[in-house]
Amino acid sequence: MTLERKNMRYLSITGFYPDEKQDDTLQFELALKDYELNQILAQLTESKTLEELEPGELQLTEPQVRQVADLLKIDFPNGLEYFIGTRADN
Repeated sequence: MTLERKNMRYLSITGFYPDEKQDDTLQFELALKDYELNQILAQLTESKTLEELEPGELQLTEPQVRQVADLLKIDFPNGLEYFIGTRADN
């Protein structure tokens, strides 16, 4: 018997230069596919479960960026604005 996963949801973090740079190209992208980590990030950013998050992206505040960086044990590039949003694999 084969288990079929439909549209596995996960979070993605993207980074762009601020508007005053007039460069809207993607500068940073990180897909987070670990379910438990996604639940923690959903609670951290929107106080909801992953399943409750609406489609679209939310801009992360500086404190949120620091919290996410600590949680993921990564350094985000300086000088970017960061967004988090849901994605789905088919």
